[in-house]
Amino acid sequence: MSYVDVKNLKPTSFEDRYFDEYDYYNLTDRYTECASRKGRTKKEASCNTNRNNPAGHERKIVEKLQNAEKKTKE
Repeated sequence: MSYVDVKNLKPTSFEDRYFDEYDYYNLTDRYTECASRKGRTKKEASCNTNRNNPAGHERKIVEKLQNAEKKTKE
């Protein structure tokens, strides 16, 4: 995995004094903010991306046909 495991982090003296286990969890880059990731992990982002469709622009074609049918009925 690409994120840093919390158990492997070596805290600095400042972190040791002021941070608890939840702060250490937030220090990992698993949930780092990024405009392209929208707060998701890399795995979640890759599962929710647009995939290449060999049939082409099906949604656009269906929408055009439905609009044409509506116009002929009117």
